Formats: sequence, C-alpha cells, structure tokens
Amino acid sequence: MSELIEGYLGKQADTKKSRLPALWDKLQSLTGLILACFILCHMVFTSTILLGKDAFNAIVGFAEAKFLFGDGAWWITNLVAAAIFVVFITHAFLAMRKFPANYRQYKMFKGHKNRIKHLDTTLWWLQFLTGFALFFAGSAHLVDIVFGGHISAETSAARFHTLEIFYLALLVFMVVHASIGMYRLYVKWMSIDGVNKAQMQEKRNRARSIVLGVYGVLAVIALIADFVWIGLK
Repeated sequence: MSELIEGYLGKQADTKKSRLPALWDKLQSLTGLILACFILCHMVFTSTILLGKDAFNAIVGFAEAKFLFGDGAWWITNLVAAAIFVVFITHAFLAMRKFPANYRQYKMFKGHKNRIKHLDTTLWWLQFLTGFALFFAGSAHLVDIVFGGHISAETSAARFHTLEIFYLALLVFMVVHASIGMYRLYVKWMSIDGVNKAQMQEKRNRARSIVLGVYGVLAVIALIADFVWIGLK
C-alpha cells in the first residue's frame, strides 16, 4: 500500500517527499554515462579497420581474451553485448519518464521550445528524437551481436555490406544522442559556478564545445571507417 501511495502522490506514507524520482534520476545518469563511454570505445574499436583486417581481428582477439582461453572464447564479447543491452533497456525505460506523455504535453513542449529558442532545450529535443530512434535501431544491433556468434573482420564486413544505410544512420543517432547526453551530465552533476552569469555561461559553452568536439572527431573517423567496412568483401 505504501508503494501505491508513493507512486500516485510522489510522497511516502508518512507524507515525506518521495526519494524515488531522485534515485531514478541518478540511475538514469549512471546508465547513460556507461552507454556514452561504451559508444566512445565502440567507435574507436570499429575504426581500427582503417589499420587493416589484421589490426581489427587482433583487437577482437584481445577482447575475447584469446591469450587466456584460445580461440574458443568468442562468447565473451557476446556476454559483454548482453550486459550492455540490459543497461541500454534500463536507461531507455528510465528516460521515458521525461518524454511527453500525450499529444497535449508534446504541443506544450514544442511551443515552449519554439518561443524561447534556447540551445540546451533544442539539444534535449534532438536527444529525445535520437533516443526514440535508438530504442529500435540500437536494440536490433545489440540483439544481432548477442546472438550473432563470433566477431571478425569478415563477419562485420558482411553486416555492413548488407545493412549499410542502417549502420550509417545508427552512427549518427549514437553520436548525437551520446554527445548531448554527456554534455547534459556535466551540466547536471558538475559545478559550473562563476562570479557572474557570463562566466557560468562561458563554462557551459566550453564544456559543450569539448564534448561535442571529441564525439565529432571520433564520429568523422568512424564514418570513414564505415565506408571502408562497406567496401570490404
């Protein structure tokens, strides 16, 4: 009964304010941070194809701990993908709490965004749209990796060659969503205090430029790598 009261009223049975929203917010931030860092590593990983098939397969071998288990440990990367999928789904459902719940809320937010023309609000809107797309595209990709067996340059090239538009779109969705998310995490959890409003705004702008710049550079490299993947037979 106490959980029912808390869910409806946002207060505990003793009328104290519920701590659940704060807990969910922290968990959403944590899962988002894990996924954003994973995307950085993933872009670096797939971009090793620019150094050749042997370099990519060597990285796969290291990830599969072949130096300990030999060639039979391909399932390690599948388990990692399964763990990331759990984090991904958890993050998605936590993030859905902040999505417009109906058409009226959507229209209110759209009107608010168009009136104030605030950059951070527009970035949140892009994050919302790419997050919605990623729920389907990212899930499909992760499920494919979990049940796809051994990863190698040859199998990866076959995937890229078959679904080239899908992987190019997935890269764009991931980079936009993760980069905005990392910037918003910084603003939300790190101090941006200053002696005045201008100094605080300067810190925000610097943080945004650094985060978007890092993801942007890696995205360009990963995009070039994607075209290399598509060209492999």
